[in-house]
Amino acid sequence: MIALTGAGGFIGSVILGYLNKQGITDVYLFDDLSSGDQYRNLVGKQYLGLHSTKEIVTNINDFDAVIHFGANSSTLVRDWQSIYDTNVLSTRRWHDLCRENNIKFIFASSAAVYGNGTGPLNHYAFSKLTSEQELTNAVILRLFNVYGPNEYHKGRMASTPYQWYNQLAETSELKIFENSIEYKRDFIYVEDVARTVYHFLNNYKEGMYDIGTGHSESFETVADAVIKHYGRGRKTYIPMPADLKAQYQKDTCASVDYLEQAGVDIKGFVNINDGIKEYFNYLRFSQIY
Repeated sequence: MIALTGAGGFIGSVILGYLNKQGITDVYLFDDLSSGDQYRNLVGKQYLGLHSTKEIVTNINDFDAVIHFGANSSTLVRDWQSIYDTNVLSTRRWHDLCRENNIKFIFASSAAVYGNGTGPLNHYAFSKLTSEQELTNAVILRLFNVYGPNEYHKGRMASTPYQWYNQLAETSELKIFENSIEYKRDFIYVEDVARTVYHFLNNYKEGMYDIGTGHSESFETVADAVIKHYGRGRKTYIPMPADLKAQYQKDTCASVDYLEQAGVDIKGFVNINDGIKEYFNYLRFSQIY
């Protein structure tokens, strides 16, 4: 059996869908489904039960692995106690159970821990770094800019391609920050994250791994791809909001050598151009993964 935290969230629900495609249905889910119609991410999927994040597994020996993707992922939250309880304390509890009972532990960290080369720029990133430093037996996945299906509930924390798709649908106008040619990101399609998690379930190798394509693209380039695959629209340049400016990463790019050495097929990762095309085709038909 598998325990999956954050199961109703963006990435967690796609992981569950991917596991189901591999014939795995003996999964216990942990999520409070606190965002609007988030329950829709679980409709049609197969699992053994859905539990609150406050519930702790007592029969942990019945589990083969814990996939811990549950977290408050907002980079704008400034309430450290809330972030600590949701991100650090929860991770500690799950990890301790796994370590004491020799159970696989796969943890979702973030490329936000790098900041601009000098470490975290916000509470969220600091919480992830804090957890990383406590983990002694784990696969730690530092996720770069994930985009794809099931992120509709994330508001300002949704991926840039998703936000731009909605802007074009509403106004035919894509709002892009000034000087976006200088800001680059390594965008990774959510299905590739799910495939990587599945790889480590079957080929467990403790360590810390960047989860990205190993290539970064400027927001300017991505905006052009968004307009191309949407089929119409124009760019409008706007100043960067003050609450983002102080914590904005300038250039993120995954180092994928360790990932490749662990046996992950990184050459099979979807590039940003093909990923946007696939994602927009999905959005037009509004399916749920």
